[in-house]
Amino acid sequence: MAEFDLIVSGGTIVDGTRIPRYVGDIGIRDGRIVAIGGTIAPSRGARVIDATGRIVAPGVIDPHTHYDAQIFWDPYCADSSWHGNTTLVVGNCGFGFMPCRPEDRDRYMQMMENTEQVPMIAMREALPWTWESFPEWMAAVRGIAKGVNIAAYMPLNSLMIYVMGMEAAKTRGATEQERLEMRRLLHEAMDAGAIGFGFSFLHEHNNHKDIDGSPMPTDSMHIEDAYYLAGVLRERGEGIIQCLCELPAGKASNRFACEELARISGRPVLLNIVTPIDVMPDYHRGLLDWLDEMESKGLNIYGQAFVNRSWNQLRALEYDVWQNTSPSFLEFTTLRDAKKMAALASDPAFVQRAVEEYDPFQWSGAGGPIETFKLTDAQGATEYARYNGMLLGDIAAAQDKHAIEVLFDIIAKSDTVADFRTTLATSTDPVKSAEVLLHKRVVSGTSDGGAHIKMHCGGQYATDNIMWLVRDEGRISLEEMHYSLSYLPARIYNFAQRGALLEGYAADLYIYDYDTIGYDREQYQTVNSLPKGDWRRVCPAHGIEWVIVNGQPILHNGVATGATPGTMLGVRGAQFDQDYLVDLPIAAE
Repeated sequence: MAEFDLIVSGGTIVDGTRIPRYVGDIGIRDGRIVAIGGTIAPSRGARVIDATGRIVAPGVIDPHTHYDAQIFWDPYCADSSWHGNTTLVVGNCGFGFMPCRPEDRDRYMQMMENTEQVPMIAMREALPWTWESFPEWMAAVRGIAKGVNIAAYMPLNSLMIYVMGMEAAKTRGATEQERLEMRRLLHEAMDAGAIGFGFSFLHEHNNHKDIDGSPMPTDSMHIEDAYYLAGVLRERGEGIIQCLCELPAGKASNRFACEELARISGRPVLLNIVTPIDVMPDYHRGLLDWLDEMESKGLNIYGQAFVNRSWNQLRALEYDVWQNTSPSFLEFTTLRDAKKMAALASDPAFVQRAVEEYDPFQWSGAGGPIETFKLTDAQGATEYARYNGMLLGDIAAAQDKHAIEVLFDIIAKSDTVADFRTTLATSTDPVKSAEVLLHKRVVSGTSDGGAHIKMHCGGQYATDNIMWLVRDEGRISLEEMHYSLSYLPARIYNFAQRGALLEGYAADLYIYDYDTIGYDREQYQTVNSLPKGDWRRVCPAHGIEWVIVNGQPILHNGVATGATPGTMLGVRGAQFDQDYLVDLPIAAE
């Protein structure tokens, strides 16, 4: 019998701890690294992967995804796994499916569709709804085949709605009895493996809107209720809090909430988001200085970076992130019907109001100023076909119109199906971007994977950071980058023995060609990979040859192997069901 289940031989190992890279072999047995460095005879392994001339790095840990639904129809959580992600955190921003009463299932799915653009038809087809409580949801996810590891926050919107009801959760604070019940349920969830709780706290300044355009519960909550739940983490001495409370361009800054959550809980708090933007060149530096100030106060707060040269490709019907730019765009977006939207876009009075309300400064979170949107395919608006590939600002100049007028004219004449592309989501200045990622209190992440799937792809953020800031610009060393992508998040989340290539650690890793790693920088692909054959946009990786989870290859050159070794990760105090531990021996970390 072979000594190793798998040997990765001859690769250049970047182990995630920031020590210099070196060439060596890795021996894997029972899902863990049992030998690393030096040379291991191929005869000692049941299988050998030759990694000569390739980088061997720890699998990426993504702190911010929304694969809560997709994991039920896609065990590999594309696009993320394609780009080396081996562990994904769900339940972000307070959105998820647990706890949930049977009569509220449609409402929860509607909430996920409205805020994260996960199609309702896909969720209705794929979600088995065999749960009501958080522990029952954990059991359901443990029971399905997974190519990647999953960790979950208790989603605070779901918790508040379950205890208080939707209307009360959106309009008042919790009663003492309701607080006690939420406390009990959070303890129950963390006993079952929840890593803490996540929520968004942005008031009306966000894109997390309900069907009527009103904020979701946590965005309008009495923040004292979150402070109360932070006490649960202090009692337990474990867990983490995710809080989306910071948006650029001055739209929202509720970072005071993170400060108080960290003080009360005594645990790590992950502030979302830290991003460099060109219209406010010093914005990110002020936030980094604030993180330093919090550290000087003894508070354990990290900023979650959004440094990613991604963009949005959109059709008006699916694009809701512009709803917060002005009252007119909120009115337009909440119609959610192609015929009604086309009719409104044809109304001269409405268009004029949209022009008058337009403020480019308010569009940083919606893809940039409307003048920078590119018309990629005019579709039925045939008179605009000659402008395909041009910016709306240039088209407007050619027609002596405002860019808003051009936008709505194209939308109306194409019956909302014209395709546009935004500028890049964050600054393309490598100096600013490196400043963010190299800060000791910033962790990489924010793919938003699983969300906005008809307009955005973010799972390539690790690939983008490597090809751009390491290889092409030389602003960050490869060792520093993989520390930020893997070992630092593992330490913050206390994912024991993960995030680095060290003896005894879980064998989560990927192998890539440093010279060719990348992705298509011009456009996303459109595939019909959703339940019921629905379409989505994807962003495949180039140059990534192997992705290995818990010692088993799950992808080879982007093609799934069929292996599903993924497991559930939880807080150290979780009391996992022993029946599952028989099948998932490393789930009890």
